Amino acid sequence: MASAWESALTHAFGHLLGRPLADHDATATYGAFYGGNWLYETGLDRHPGWVRREALSGRETVSHPQVLILLDGYADLVFDASGSLFEVDPADFADGLVASVSVFAKPGIVRGSDLAALLDGHPGEPGWQLWQARIASDGTLLGALKAATAIGDSPRSLIPPSDEPDERAVIAHLEAFSDPVSDDLAYCPQALNEAVIAMWEGAVDQYEITIWNLDQLTAQRATT
Repeated sequence: MASAWESALTHAFGHLLGRPLADHDATATYGAFYGGNWLYETGLDRHPGWVRREALSGRETVSHPQVLILLDGYADLVFDASGSLFEVDPADFADGLVASVSVFAKPGIVRGSDLAALLDGHPGEPGWQLWQARIASDGTLLGALKAATAIGDSPRSLIPPSDEPDERAVIAHLEAFSDPVSDDLAYCPQALNEAVIAMWEGAVDQYEITIWNLDQLTAQRATT
């Protein structure tokens, strides 16, 4: 049975999405991802910390305080490199190797866990580039939404902090994530589909945060 806190979050996120969370596939895996120009312009997309074997295996998380987030009070993001998406050149590897682990139909976008095997099996130093950094979460839709909106395990993580698991307090926190014309972090309901559950663009297209149904991405690849 869901706790009062989980119930408050579930109802508030349903209000944000305009669709109850129960309408989404509860058996699917979901992830919140950070990407965009900021990674490329600052060189964070090639920071060696992303491809440390402890990070790519999921044994350790990755944090970069330089990651741009303009909302006041937003905690530093913590990333899961094993579930992050990297771009590689298929020509750097044996024929068909990258295609066999690519997330999309066009070979070249691979998960960090698969990138580790590609790099370990290559004698040289093939190029790689972080495309989308997965914000650490538990794989559920609620977990991905919490990770994307900087909500922790108690109402004290809300802005402003609350002592009660009150849905109104969660909705107040989410007001910063519901404005479609914000220059800090604009909500993009027009981008939503079965694979893209939520999307925000920040700092006038400098970065975006996207929540994907990862099973839908796999299904799209299989049917393309």
